Amino acid sequence: MRRACIISAFLLALAAPRAGAQDDWASRDFDFVEYLIDNGMKADAKALLFRESYVPSDTLTYLRAWTAYTMKELETAGELFRAVPDGSPFADKSLFYSAAVSAHLGEYSAPVARLEAYDGRFKEVRDLQLAGLALLRDDPQAFRQAAQGFGYSDFALQQPEKELSAIYSQRYEEKAKSPWLAAAASAVVPGLGKVYAGNLGEGIAAFLITGALGAITAEHWIKDGPGDWKTIVPGALCAVVYIGNIYGSYVSVSIQQTKLKDAQTTAVLYNIHIPLRSVFR
Repeated sequence: MRRACIISAFLLALAAPRAGAQDDWASRDFDFVEYLIDNGMKADAKALLFRESYVPSDTLTYLRAWTAYTMKELETAGELFRAVPDGSPFADKSLFYSAAVSAHLGEYSAPVARLEAYDGRFKEVRDLQLAGLALLRDDPQAFRQAAQGFGYSDFALQQPEKELSAIYSQRYEEKAKSPWLAAAASAVVPGLGKVYAGNLGEGIAAFLITGALGAITAEHWIKDGPGDWKTIVPGALCAVVYIGNIYGSYVSVSIQQTKLKDAQTTAVLYNIHIPLRSVFR
């Protein structure tokens, strides 16, 4: 009931005569629209904002973008954020949120030119986003250039800057594990490649199983000869387990690297996005 009264009051306000063409409703009722969004009435805010009878303005464009963003309609939000003109009071927030939205949509290069052209008071936010986009594009040189603007002093940006720098170090400065080295290690000592990949339990199990099958094969080779089925069966199993262990060690490191890169991508997206909530309250 309360919600219906709020919406009705707002609609009556929209129907009231305007003082002039420049007195657009979006500017006057900005706080009310944000109230709707903040109180979970996003669909109501969208229904009001996306009517075609209102005077176009940068405030209206921004509010439409913000509503679409809060409803996770990222493509629409990105287009509208980009449509907010440079001279608008909402230009800075729209620029950085549009860049974050583009990154979440996998468009890692699209926002770069606009961010590089930005010369406002949020230069450190710009550099944070440029650095994150560089990591997403796998461009270490662009990261180093952007990271020169890291101040590590702003409370809202300090931790994201440290985390992006740590991801850069993990990816480009620390020696990564080699799948080929893991495979070679398991070829020499069964299971050693698994241990190298970080799977101690699997490595021990591979060593024990391969060793046991090898010992059974050797015992029957001596007793029954190489042509006896008692030698052939455990020997074949031992060969399968041995080769599978080599391949498994290679795959284990490859999977580990893929998971690490996926985790880094998620962390980058988080750290170029979440700080905006503190910067633009």
